[in-house]
Amino acid sequence: MKAVTRFANAVEYCAVRILAWTVGISFVVRYLRNPNPAITRKLLIAFGAEVGPGTTLKRTLLLDNVCRDANSTGDFSHLKIGSNCYIGDCVFLDLADNIVIEDGAVVAGRASFITHSECNRSRFLSRRFPRMCAPIVLKQGSWIGFGATILAGVTVGENTAIGAGALLLQDAEPYSVYVGSPARKLRSLVEQALQRIR
Repeated sequence: MKAVTRFANAVEYCAVRILAWTVGISFVVRYLRNPNPAITRKLLIAFGAEVGPGTTLKRTLLLDNVCRDANSTGDFSHLKIGSNCYIGDCVFLDLADNIVIEDGAVVAGRASFITHSECNRSRFLSRRFPRMCAPIVLKQGSWIGFGATILAGVTVGENTAIGAGALLLQDAEPYSVYVGSPARKLRSLVEQALQRIR
């Protein structure tokens, strides 16, 4: 039975790649909204992403600005996911700039990574808020809670937890917990560990 499943996955993977070469990368972007999780990692890698071994991609990936944006690369090369990571269901990834998720990071479902902002329909607002594009980095072992939003230019420190529904506007220190909208530091995990030792 496992051989049949592997064969079916291989056929589906080949079909999606062929259609992507024929129709374009937008076909893969649409496919990854309801993918076969067994081939998601291979498809991302085939079109330029880096995804380390042992990483779980739960199901739906919502990928934006892969093509047709000023900073688009036309592939997934702006996405770098390390080894042994977990990416939950319905995670939104704005690939106008780099998103780097280091080894052992956990991203819960419905989290959003927004690498750019632009208000180009209103002349008034676009002069006050010009287009901005910057990478997002999740350091090793970080944990992003369900429905959290990480904005452009933010780095989440090593082994830091961002609470469910948080809106992170600025860098988060390592070994800390951030909650709220906008997110604020709730506590240091190092200080908490030291208090237990004393």
